[in-house]
Amino acid sequence: MADSTALVERLGDAAAAELFRAHDRIVLELQQRWRGRLIDRSDGLLLLFERPIDGLGFALDYVRGLRDLGRTRGLKQPLQARAGLHVGEVLVWENSAEAVRHGAKALEVEGLAKPLAGRLMALARPGQILLSSTAEPLAHRAARELGERGELLVWKSYGRWRFKGLPEGQEVFEVGEPGLAPLRMPAHTPKAWRDLPLWRRPVALA
Repeated sequence: MADSTALVERLGDAAAAELFRAHDRIVLELQQRWRGRLIDRSDGLLLLFERPIDGLGFALDYVRGLRDLGRTRGLKQPLQARAGLHVGEVLVWENSAEAVRHGAKALEVEGLAKPLAGRLMALARPGQILLSSTAEPLAHRAARELGERGELLVWKSYGRWRFKGLPEGQEVFEVGEPGLAPLRMPAHTPKAWRDLPLWRRPVALA
C-alpha cells in the first residue's frame, strides 16, 4: 500500500490497525478467489499464482478494493497500491513446523523472478499495475476470461527499462481500467531507468 507510514501518522495507531485488519480481509478474500498463495507480507505482499491472468485479476480487484475501502472509511486521500507482475521460474520450499513457530514463513521463494517482480512493483506509480514482457502477452491473451471488464482494459508499453542488479533489460507494460489506473509513464528511480539508445540519451557539453 502506497504511503502507509504517512497514513498511520494521520489516523493514529488504533484507527490504522482497524483499517489494516479490513485490508487483510480483502486480501484473504481475493487470494482465495484468484487461487493465489501468500508468501510474504513484510514489505508489501508477495503472492504466487499458477497463471498470469489470475495474478492480474487479483491486482485489478485489489486496486478496486482499496479504493472502495478508502471511500467507506471516509478517507480524504485514496487508498492505493503498486503492483508488479512477472512470470518466471522460482524455487519454493516449506519451512519446518518448528521454524514457523519461531517466526519463519511457512513458504520460502527464491529465484531471479522474485526481485524482478519487486522492481516492477517499486517502479509503479500509486494505483499502477506493471507487467514484464514475459507476463504481458500471457495475461493479454487470457483477458477475455475476465468477461466484459477484460474488454475495457487499457494496455500500454513504456519501452525497455534497466533494473539495478538484473543483467537484462525488460520491456515494461501497464494494464488498467480507465478511471482507476494512472496510465502514465513511470518515473525513473535509482533502481530502475529507461534503456534508451545512445542517440536518444541526453548529451552534456563542456
